[in-house]
Amino acid sequence: MKRISYGGASFLTPDDVADALLELVTVLGISHTNETLDLPAVGDDGDTLIVTMVVGPMSALMSVPEFSPWTGPDTTLVIAVLNARIHALTAPKSYPIEETIATTDVDWHDVDFTE
Repeated sequence: MKRISYGGASFLTPDDVADALLELVTVLGISHTNETLDLPAVGDDGDTLIVTMVVGPMSALMSVPEFSPWTGPDTTLVIAVLNARIHALTAPKSYPIEETIATTDVDWHDVDFTE
């Protein structure tokens, strides 16, 4: 488990969630956007709870490994969502062919074919 510190508070979450969260925040700089996330966490009593947070390119997060006697929640779905978002932000962009063709300000009428 890792303890994530953010905005003066902290929560305990499984390692894979903490690692994916930090990677997502890192790549959010590419799109200059914010994301609202619902992440699984473990409360002081071992119960699973959901932490809702807004993160962006300027989010200052800290992740610290921490021993916990509690079993972490199932993270399969949240990891799939975080990884899909990371992939979407880092995948090469494709553009329609119209946007990739270079044009000039020269018109066909500007060409002198009489030479």
